[in-house]
Amino acid sequence: MIFHLVYFLTAGLAASEPELLGRAVNGDREAFGEIVKMYEKRVFRVARRMSNCDDDAWDITQEAFIKAMKAMHNFNTEYRFFTWMYRIVTNTAINMTRSRSRRGEVEFDEGYGGGGRTATADNAIQETNRDLLVQAVQKAVQRLTPALRSVFVLRVDQELSYEEIAETLGIATGTVMSRLNRARSSVKTFVVTELGGEP
Repeated sequence: MIFHLVYFLTAGLAASEPELLGRAVNGDREAFGEIVKMYEKRVFRVARRMSNCDDDAWDITQEAFIKAMKAMHNFNTEYRFFTWMYRIVTNTAINMTRSRSRRGEVEFDEGYGGGGRTATADNAIQETNRDLLVQAVQKAVQRLTPALRSVFVLRVDQELSYEEIAETLGIATGTVMSRLNRARSSVKTFVVTELGGEP
């Protein structure tokens, strides 16, 4: 579905990731197609968290891979591809969401609310309340600034380390920690208020 222009070139490849990256850097489209298949789900997941819309996320994902393919000759194979790729998709998402007007409806899934960390004290929350919590967290994430949202998504959703996030976004580790703390505080305040508590 995504990046179908290169899929038909990928049949029969069974190379390791370092080998594929080396070939892709040298302009091998087949190798890049295999790399896309390795990372498309993770890249889409980041795009989905950043945009909160499947259609926009597919557009962001495809645009990010196109940018990556065009820039592969600049990729240093001594570094991790996912770090480089996440920086591209995050920047693409930020630019795309800034250029589009906000949608009137918000789509929700179980992403941020289903990890068990949001369970009530008695650990017996009803499904209806759980759904409300999921929606509140999703709303809160979408209200974050792009800078805070990108750090939050990479940490909470992708479970990257502070160092990996810093490398991905090209910022200092201390900045990552500061932004993450602000993002978490903002999400918590919004969720508590949304669910009828005191901020």
